[in-house]
Amino acid sequence: MVALQVARLEGSGDSERAYTLATETFKEGLENVFTEGKVASLREERLDERGRVRAPKSGPGALNVGDVLGAGEPQVDLAVEPIEGLQLLIRGQEGSIAAVAAAPRGSILRTPDMYMSKLIVGPGAKGTIDIDAPVGENVRAIAKAIKRRPEEITVAVLDRERHENLIQEIRETGARIQIRPEGDLTPAIAVGMRGAEVHAIVGIGGAPEGILAAAVIKCLGGEMQARMWPTQRSQVEKLKEYGFEDPEMKLTLDDLIRADDVVFAATGITQGEPLNGVRYFRGGARTHTVVMSTEPRVVRFMDTIHALEPEAGRKGFQL
Repeated sequence: MVALQVARLEGSGDSERAYTLATETFKEGLENVFTEGKVASLREERLDERGRVRAPKSGPGALNVGDVLGAGEPQVDLAVEPIEGLQLLIRGQEGSIAAVAAAPRGSILRTPDMYMSKLIVGPGAKGTIDIDAPVGENVRAIAKAIKRRPEEITVAVLDRERHENLIQEIRETGARIQIRPEGDLTPAIAVGMRGAEVHAIVGIGGAPEGILAAAVIKCLGGEMQARMWPTQRSQVEKLKEYGFEDPEMKLTLDDLIRADDVVFAATGITQGEPLNGVRYFRGGARTHTVVMSTEPRVVRFMDTIHALEPEAGRKGFQL
């Protein structure tokens, strides 16, 4: 439902409206499920239209960390991303999605909304990476593991000034680089898929997106290592409040989600890979969703047509 609602704001330039609508719709939807979910992870600060980091305004119906939604069993933790790629959406660019992950209550690592350094690979390179090693060593190890040369693999990196040296080091290996304007969750889905054109994700992004990426990699059988990345003393103190005695602790996949029963779902908002965006037609719309789980280990892509007005179904669906 989130994608159906907010995709109408593609190219609108209104980040406040899009973010508020997405969180309110997500909250309304989750309150109606037959499971009690507690929001354990949510991105609360974002880039605005001018590239400044700040928290978008939120109304009374907006979603917040700690909210308990729905009722029944089982009780789960929720990692929520109402819109990954908020600026992509409001600028009419490809790659924005809505995503949520669920795991048993108490299993999702609680982190402040801050930066996290991440290194993510798919199943083929599992056991070969080390976030403490130079990126060149990791690139060569990944290539060797999947029986390719470094110049035959692609590494996804966010387009940020902090990554200039990282990008240069990757270039020196000969590997191709997908420099993304926003969003490091979408490539995590691709990395875990055999035959995808992205083989690793490297760099510093949001911690909440890191938790969601961990859910994806849990489901797809890859590997992820991470480290919190505080940029000021107050964030170091915040980490201690959250139980991080060592702010520089290396985090493994099992540190990020301490359970093997994980479910992840995402729906494309704007066009992208591997998810298509919402396509509207007279009286209805078409969405593309991926749902994956660890128990059972299943990945299901759903192409769904929605009759949003009664006459849409009576007149026949547009395929």
